[in-house]
Amino acid sequence: MTSNPPTKHHYIPAFYLRRWAGGDGKVTEFTKPRHDIVARRIMPDRTGYQERLYELKGFEPSLAQQVEEKFFKPLDTWASNALTMLERHGHQAPWDSHSRSAWTRFLLSLLLRCPEDIEAFREWWHEDFSRTDADAEARYQAARGAEDPETFAEFLAGQPLGIKERHQFQVFYSLVDHDSVGGKINEMDWRVLQSPPAAPAFLTSDRPIIRTNGLDQEGDHIALPIGPRLLFIASHDRGFLDGVLRTNQIALVKECNRQVVEGASRFVYGMDQNQARFIQNRFGRTPQPRLMESIVQRRRDEAARQAK
Repeated sequence: MTSNPPTKHHYIPAFYLRRWAGGDGKVTEFTKPRHDIVARRIMPDRTGYQERLYELKGFEPSLAQQVEEKFFKPLDTWASNALTMLERHGHQAPWDSHSRSAWTRFLLSLLLRCPEDIEAFREWWHEDFSRTDADAEARYQAARGAEDPETFAEFLAGQPLGIKERHQFQVFYSLVDHDSVGGKINEMDWRVLQSPPAAPAFLTSDRPIIRTNGLDQEGDHIALPIGPRLLFIASHDRGFLDGVLRTNQIALVKECNRQVVEGASRFVYGMDQNQARFIQNRFGRTPQPRLMESIVQRRRDEAARQAK
C-alpha cells in the first residue's frame, strides 16, 4: 500500500472512457441536474468516480483504500489489456483463460460497483451481519466463556466496524468473481461489431451494460459499447449473434444508445455534442435495474424464509 493511497474511486474507469476522447484528450460529459442537459469537455479521470466509494470504514487511513488498490486497480488494469485486444483483433482476439476472465470480471464489476450498489450492499451487510440460526447459536453456547455476550447475535453485533467492513468486501469480491455467472459469460460466443460511417457514434454512460434478464435462454445476451464505433456483444445463441451482425446497423446503434442513455443515472458520455437532442429526450428515462438490488433482495427473502 502507498503511504497516500488515492481516494478518488472510479466506478466508470478512465481507461474505458478514453475510447471517446478527442484530440484534446477529453470526452463530452452530459449531466441533467434539472430539466435540461449540461455538456462539458472533461478528462476521463475527472468523471465517473466518487470520493472514498470503496473505503473500508474503521481502518487506518493507510489501509482504508485497499479495496481500490488491491482489487479494483488490478481488475481494471487487466481489463484495459483485454479491451486493447478486442480493439485490435475483434472476433479473433487471442484469448487465454486469464485475459478472457479479466474481461468477464470487468463486465460483472460494472453491474455491481456503482455508488448505489455499494450503498445497498453495505446497508444489507450491516443488518445481516449479526443474524444467526439455531445451529450457530448452539455452537456458540457450547464455546462461550463467562465474560462473553449471552448470544452469538450479540457477539457479532459487538464486533469492531473494521471486521464487519473487511468481511463485507470479501463477500463483495465473491460476487464480482462469481464462478457460475462468470463461467456462463466466459463460455459465450464473443463478437465485436464495428458500426458503419453513416451510423451515429455509440454513446456510453454510467450504466453502460446492455443485458437481458438472464443468460441461458435463446436470445439472451450481454453487450457493452467499447468505443464510438465498436460494440462488444456476447451470447450462447449463435443464431442471435449472426442476426445482430446482419441487422440494420444504424438502427442497432440507435437502439444501443437508447438503452444506454435511458438507463443512465448521473452521466452520459460521447465524443461530442452531436447527439445532444437525443440525450436530452432520453436521459435517465428508464433507470437500469441494478443487479445488486436483486442480489440483496434475494438474500433478504432467504433470511425471511429461514426465520419462519
